Amino acid sequence: MKKTAIVTGGTSKQYPAMAVLALNIADKCPDIADELVIFYDDIPLSQQKLINSIFPTRFIKYESPFQHTDNFSDEILHYFSPFVFCKYECFRLLEEYQTVIWSDYDFVITKDISDIRIKNKFDAKFISDVMLGAKFNNKMYFEPNCLEDIHSFDLLGSAISCCFFVLFDTFKNYKEIYAECIKLTERYAPALYLPEEAVISVIFQQKKVQYEKLDYNKYSTLPKDIEKNAGITSIIHAVGQPKFWNGLYNEQWENYYRKWLKMGGAKHLDRYTKLERLILRIKRKIKKIFKKN
Repeated sequence: MKKTAIVTGGTSKQYPAMAVLALNIADKCPDIADELVIFYDDIPLSQQKLINSIFPTRFIKYESPFQHTDNFSDEILHYFSPFVFCKYECFRLLEEYQTVIWSDYDFVITKDISDIRIKNKFDAKFISDVMLGAKFNNKMYFEPNCLEDIHSFDLLGSAISCCFFVLFDTFKNYKEIYAECIKLTERYAPALYLPEEAVISVIFQQKKVQYEKLDYNKYSTLPKDIEKNAGITSIIHAVGQPKFWNGLYNEQWENYYRKWLKMGGAKHLDRYTKLERLILRIKRKIKKIFKKN
């Protein structure tokens, strides 16, 4: 029988935050998935073993499907990262898993959300129409001066949030959807403001994909709305800046982070002092020199 995966991914700078997410999952919803899948570029093997000891984890080295990134928008290259497109890989994972759940790693899960893996009417579940607590449409996902070539899309139609979503292997044409994600990302790269969300939103509109709408207040509560959403919130989402690791305090997140450090986990780079960062850079340079020789 095919398994259920909960998936996240990010650069080497962020793996301590992904480790905290693993601790959070193991604590609050250990039955949500059979394994955690992490897309990564560089996580030391010793640290991979630590994460795997928290929750069964499969590490997949992310190979970007994009040959050229010269025309990518500043938002993709500098605010986000081309790594944001590893979310597309969730469609391909349906070849191996019955259910695929994507979770951003800037989350604090406050309640058991294991029931999210239960399939209802539709083959996918997404948060829709809202972002940052406000009504959103497709137009807001693109750079305002780069809309001339966005053909045949209703830019005022529903926009999808990709911070948390669920796909089931009954999803039709998921391979075609994946290929279309790559194609449209390359085509509209200079225009993408909220990149992967823009692409998936317009593809779902074009393909008339129906999905179950998840409650934003439950699955992506902003820290400022915690009191307002008391009794509803299951996930606190540190949208934008600061994050839990660089200035936004959350006691639950800090407890998991301390546990990670106690296990022998690496510090998050944003928690290093200036001197520690300098020493780290020197060590990396020395390591590169030895590799060349």
